[in-house]
Amino acid sequence: MGYYLCCCTNVNNIIKYIYNEMEYLDKVTYENTTPFIPPITAGKVVKVYDGDTFTLAAKLPNTSGPVYRFTVRLNGIDTPEIKGKTATEKELAKRARDALSAIIMNKIVVLKNVSTEKYGRLLADVYVDETFCVNEYMITNKFAVKYDGGTKERPDEWN
Repeated sequence: MGYYLCCCTNVNNIIKYIYNEMEYLDKVTYENTTPFIPPITAGKVVKVYDGDTFTLAAKLPNTSGPVYRFTVRLNGIDTPEIKGKTATEKELAKRARDALSAIIMNKIVVLKNVSTEKYGRLLADVYVDETFCVNEYMITNKFAVKYDGGTKERPDEWN
């Protein structure tokens, strides 16, 4: 019974808060809101999905709260897709993923120039030891091509 009352009280408080804010909420649209960019500057890499996307575990700064997962995309690069169009692209994607994983998996990385991208992921320049730029490494070693966020241009080598 105590849990039920506590739960109902919390729900009632939330409902009261929303009704008090209705005037403000009535004016809210997708276009006039700002995406939330968590103030994350470092964390531990816990998963590498492909050559330009990984999952970072970190706490929000100045909190003792839980450790959250954030999906991060490397800024300014594009790598072949794991679910690519050709067998060659899929193989190159695995190589890019493995190269990225070898550098960052289970390591502490630093994020700089953090923003969000069109799918809601964090977009960042990623550093190991604050001086080794992972983004540049992936391009220099031909695991990735430069990408500005617009229309992707598929290199012939991926066919």
